[in-house]
Amino acid sequence: MAIPIAKSMGLNVIVSGNTRSREQMMKLGVDLYVDYTKESYWDIIPKVDFVIDTLGPKEFERELSVLKKGGRLLSLRTGPNKKFAERNKFPFGKRKLFSLAGAKYDKLAREEEKEYRFIFVRADGEQLKEITRIVEENNIVPLIDSRIFTIEEAGEALKLVASGHINGKVIIQF
Repeated sequence: MAIPIAKSMGLNVIVSGNTRSREQMMKLGVDLYVDYTKESYWDIIPKVDFVIDTLGPKEFERELSVLKKGGRLLSLRTGPNKKFAERNKFPFGKRKLFSLAGAKYDKLAREEEKEYRFIFVRADGEQLKEITRIVEENNIVPLIDSRIFTIEEAGEALKLVASGHINGKVIIQF
């Protein structure tokens, strides 16, 4: 969903994925697709303004390396930091804890004149209205894996999702 939303906002989108996903991603409007089974994104892509991290701490330094100075690394996985705690107005104890937890990532980013932000999806009526508007205006439809699982096959469906070898959202039919 992030790809068509980003494209609707006029952004250039670069994605890394496996060979199987290439065609699907290109249909969504990706500007550059890097097949991680054949090439390393940090050697190929030009410096960018933003990186959305869905991989976590093991990729942090590589993701940081593809950012321009002043660029922002937005992470869904690496871990919370001081700015995250401040934005969410957490109490003093949590702010201190998250400051310590994210200090390494903040320091690495700061040394390269870049910014690290941990983001956590939360319910926000105004944001949801805006996303709904974009989805409706651009007729964005989520990709759905061709297999439909029964409730008895839910364990198999969860294993498939955990493996990452899916071609869209997984449906479990009740």
